[in-house]
Amino acid sequence: MTGELWWVPSAVVFGGAGAIVVLLGALARRRGRTHAREDRSLADGRVRAASIALVRADDVVQATADELGFAEAQFGQNATHDFAAAHDASRRQVRDAFALQQKLDDSEPESESERRHWTEQIIVLADEATKRLTEQDRDFSSRRGLERDAPHLLDQLRRRLTRVAERVKAGEASLKRLGATYAPSALAPISGNVVRAQAALDEARLATDAAAARLDRASSEPVGDQLREAEHGLYRAGKLLDAIETGEDQLHIGFASLTRALVDADAELAEARRLRDTHEETEARTELNRVIAVSDRVVGELRHPSRLSDPAADLARLREAIGGLDVTRSEARNRQLRLENARGALIGALLAARSQIRVTRDFIAAHPGRVGSPARTRLAEAERQLSLATAEADPVAALDTARRAMTHATDADALARFDTL
Repeated sequence: MTGELWWVPSAVVFGGAGAIVVLLGALARRRGRTHAREDRSLADGRVRAASIALVRADDVVQATADELGFAEAQFGQNATHDFAAAHDASRRQVRDAFALQQKLDDSEPESESERRHWTEQIIVLADEATKRLTEQDRDFSSRRGLERDAPHLLDQLRRRLTRVAERVKAGEASLKRLGATYAPSALAPISGNVVRAQAALDEARLATDAAAARLDRASSEPVGDQLREAEHGLYRAGKLLDAIETGEDQLHIGFASLTRALVDADAELAEARRLRDTHEETEARTELNRVIAVSDRVVGELRHPSRLSDPAADLARLREAIGGLDVTRSEARNRQLRLENARGALIGALLAARSQIRVTRDFIAAHPGRVGSPARTRLAEAERQLSLATAEADPVAALDTARRAMTHATDADALARFDTL
């Protein structure tokens, strides 16, 4: 009976486990079939993408062959050299892509990995070929538009040449005016801009004249390069002249900042002089005098009416001088505050020392013969230190001495009371 009870549940367990294994296997096969269908769908999609890209690239190569011929006839082979090289490179890529497509289409068996690799290669080759030719075609379309609009563009360039020439004269006048106020070092970043702008303007005028001559002759020669050269020259000249205007604004702003800083420096110097005149320490007064003289000299030089200013350098020099003045003034103010605090504390320290000395002296007098020499010696030193503190002119030193007198008096009192026990 026991054996039967043991075997029946075991069979049930093993039977259940087998069913689970079968179920898991079925699920795994189903997932495998699903993944296989997804992979095939993805692969089919890439194959279609490769076919579309290849057809588009072949159409572009065929179409741009005509465009290249038109461009060579209009602009010449030198101007279309890059276009021709791009067309040859794209045509080779399309030919290579067709060769790969043929390998995919033939009956020879290939592995799936090879098919995927060739498909991706076809897409890359076709896309590169299309992009290269599209960019070249866009460039020459722009050139043709430039040639078509050349008369109108030439009129615009001539008007711009006139305006820029007027700006060159204005820039020259601005630099001359600025030279009366600002130092050469301040004008250095823009001082050569007029000469460089005039050179760029001359290049633009030559290119414009060359384009105009071709148009006047009704020549078939393209003028786009000359128009672009003129445009570039005018752009460079404009940027150089813009820098003069911007530089002038920055110089004026810097000079205004320097003027305000000089006014602030006057206030700083006035405060430093007041502190010097009221300070109790000779050393502090001497140091204040030194930095005041340095700052005063710098301020005077920067304010000299005949001096040409370099606002940035002048501001840096003034800030360095006033910075040194601030440091010394702060140190002197702290030393004066220390004196004033010591003077206030000295009054209390002297009163405390006198009181303790009096109490100790009275205690010793009340116990004649019983208090030994150590206590009496410390009391005598306390009285001597108190006398020195009273005579000391320096409140800080006087405070330290008064505190020593208090310490000796306290020690003397303790020793005297110990002796009388």
